[in-house]
Amino acid sequence: MKKRFVISLLIVCVLLPTALSAALLDLSIGATAQYNQPLGQIKTDAEDEVLMDAFMDFENYSLGADVRLKVLLAQVDLVGKFSQETIGTEKYTKIETLATAGISMDLLGLARIGFGMGPNWIVRMNNDTGEFTIFDDNDDPVELDNLGDTFMNSPVAYRATLDFKLGKMRLGVNYTLDTEYTFEKPAEVDKLFTGKFDDGKFGVSLLFSLF
Repeated sequence: MKKRFVISLLIVCVLLPTALSAALLDLSIGATAQYNQPLGQIKTDAEDEVLMDAFMDFENYSLGADVRLKVLLAQVDLVGKFSQETIGTEKYTKIETLATAGISMDLLGLARIGFGMGPNWIVRMNNDTGEFTIFDDNDDPVELDNLGDTFMNSPVAYRATLDFKLGKMRLGVNYTLDTEYTFEKPAEVDKLFTGKFDDGKFGVSLLFSLF
């Protein structure tokens, strides 16, 4: 009991000054880019000495916007990204909207770290037909009754961020990891913890703090 009390007290001593020194409200908006190949593939490409060729392939990137709202230690992120993909013989525009809620802490006024989780809505639009669809793990299209089905079948993801402050600007890196959990099967909570670290993807963001 005494040990738990000491640990709890230490946590309070660490978090309380951080919360008190944090700005009451911080709204930031900016641009983001994500490298679409997972960490495991990056390692493989590096071993095969083809990593630079992969980095030069524009189809390996997603571009979009990053919006973050921070209230004391709580933070909500909204990220929208677009990219081009070729699956089989068809070309698709991949649209992703990730909304996460979590915590964020400033470090000595120089950097900010954050961690959150939330749904990563993913849908693909056929560039020729304009039809929206999703794909299973074998890259086979899944029939949909309506666009809402794409949200129910999209994964819940974790997102970690590290930003460096440059006045009103912040330059940061982020790491996003999709889990196997979807709202289509809400009872399968264990799938929130089945994601492999090597399946995550790196990104960068340049943000401007509005207030």
